[in-house]
This record gives sequence, structure tokens and C-alpha cells, in this order.
Amino acid sequence: MNRTASCVLSVQPGLPFGQVELSARHALAHVWYCRFDNAFYHDEDYGRQGIALPSIIAGSAIKRRAEYLAGRIAADRVLTVLGYPRFDVQIGKDRTPCWPNGIQGALTHHANLALCIGWHRPPREISGLGIDIETVIDAPRTRDLWPGIISAGERAFFSTLPCSFATCLTLAFSAKESLFKALYPLVLRYFDFLDVQVVQLGDNHITLALLVTLTPALPAGTRFDCGYAVDENNVLTVLTLDA
Repeated sequence: MNRTASCVLSVQPGLPFGQVELSARHALAHVWYCRFDNAFYHDEDYGRQGIALPSIIAGSAIKRRAEYLAGRIAADRVLTVLGYPRFDVQIGKDRTPCWPNGIQGALTHHANLALCIGWHRPPREISGLGIDIETVIDAPRTRDLWPGIISAGERAFFSTLPCSFATCLTLAFSAKESLFKALYPLVLRYFDFLDVQVVQLGDNHITLALLVTLTPALPAGTRFDCGYAVDENNVLTVLTLDA
């Protein structure tokens, strides 16, 4: 990578806020985040960073071009640690990131933050990584959005918890996104928010269960623990899967 892109404010290892409770093997995963401001974005920054500007991104709004660039800058830092410096993470036909052989990773971006997590794939049949960041959903919007994210049973469960329904709903959305990012490269099929259920939500971790069978190794009922952190406006979920 060459000099810092115009829109980049900082690039750092770790999480931008909070701590998350991850699996026992979380230390194998590397996380970097990039803060950016799309007001300072220029297309020329792609060339300066040695990152290709995909045609499907080039025609997008400046916000999308800036966040894509920031995500790839964060990915470069992760991949450099893993032994793949200057590897340009392209978009696959299914619009998912294409990682080097033997590497698993995930990307997320939001507002002025982009994050990447990656590791050398563990020698396990089921392994993967997911990461997601979201703005807490405005309370009035939850009335229209919740049926597409959670079941009535999950909603009833959330009503017993001390955190606000808006925060719980955003956490559910984000954790299910992280799970999808971790599992999709393994199963190569889409599954819906309502195919996954929140069965536990504690301090810094949320447990999800599959309601459908994705593969013989991932039957309905399989559970996953996802770490999370919350600040005043955002939620961040991280899932490290190694079974």
C-alpha cells in the first residue's frame, strides 16, 4: 500500500469500541478497522493504494466507493499480518469477497467505519468468520422492521431483557448477518433472518440457533455463540466459528 488515501482518517488493529466475548480460538483471528470521511474521497485513491475499483462499484454513490475502499484498506492490513501483503480482495460472482486460498475473512462497513477480520482457515470441517456493525434502529422503525428480522417468540423473549427493544432488534439483525457471513462460504446457499433464532442474549454474547438444516454437518438446532459490543449509537458483532 502507498500513502494513506485522502478519505482515510486512521487505520488501526483491534475493534473500534468495546470488547466482545469470542470462541476459545478467537486469538487466531486478526481484526483491523479503518475510519474514513467520504467528504474527502477521490477515485484516484484506488490507484494510489494499489486497489482495483470494480465496475459495479465505480458507478455507485461516493459513499459506496469510499466505504469499499476503506474496507479493502482494512483487509490489506489483516492479510499482510497473515502473509498476503498487497492482495486485492475482489468481489465474487455471488458478491462475496474473494480471499486467498487457505484464508477465511469477513468485511463490514457503516457510516465512517470499515472493519475486516481474517485468519488462516483452521483444520476443521466447519469454520468461518463473521463481523458486522450497525446503527441502532430508531425505535419508531422497529414496529415495521421486526417481523422481517425476528419471530414473535424472539420478540417476546426480548421483552424480558433489560436492554431496549431497539437495541435487542439491532443486535439480532447484526448477529444474524455475522452468522450468514461465516456460513455462506461453507454452504453456498442463502438463508433468511427467520431461519435463525436468538436463544440467549447475555453480557457481550448472543447465542443463535439454526431453524433449518443447511448441510448434514449443520442441521437444524445447531447453535453458535457470537460476541458483541454496544456503544451509544452502534452495535458490533463478531463470530469466530471453529468446530
